[in-house]
Amino acid sequence: MRCSGWSSLAISVCSALVLAGTASAHVIATPTFLPSGSSESITFSGPNERNDPMTTFSLTAPAGLEIEHAHEIERWDESVEGSTATWNGGPVAPGEEVAFGMTLKTDAEPGVIELQADQGYADGSVVSWPVALTITPATESSSQNLALAVVVALIGLLAVVAVAMLAWRRRTTSTLQEK
Repeated sequence: MRCSGWSSLAISVCSALVLAGTASAHVIATPTFLPSGSSESITFSGPNERNDPMTTFSLTAPAGLEIEHAHEIERWDESVEGSTATWNGGPVAPGEEVAFGMTLKTDAEPGVIELQADQGYADGSVVSWPVALTITPATESSSQNLALAVVVALIGLLAVVAVAMLAWRRRTTSTLQEK
């Protein structure tokens, strides 16, 4: 079953609201949505909620998302391997927060998807968090709307010409029959 863009958006928003309580992640994405078929820059806030310094941060994208670029952060080394972006260095002191950014490209259907964020600490421990993103229906560009308008106008023009030709032909035929 196919859904319209508006119903897909409504389903996505409702899903995000329902899942917000269970996925109250400690790593938060801003913005929390991505239009399908687009490429957008997303910032992930990674607070250090432990007593040890945070020395690594990684994000793994599910199918339907492609990591195009991991943004540079001072004192951190970034890398992208497949569906995972990793930052090493820092460190982030306890109670501090760092914003990690990356450019994501999506071809996923509208709905809620989850990335996995891993925070690594100086003592070797790793804490994982789900990070929800809502994929919204693709927005149409004005050129797509213009192309549709031109096609509809041409079809309308062809219909008017066809009706005019039929009327002219009937008139010509009835004039010839009267003579």
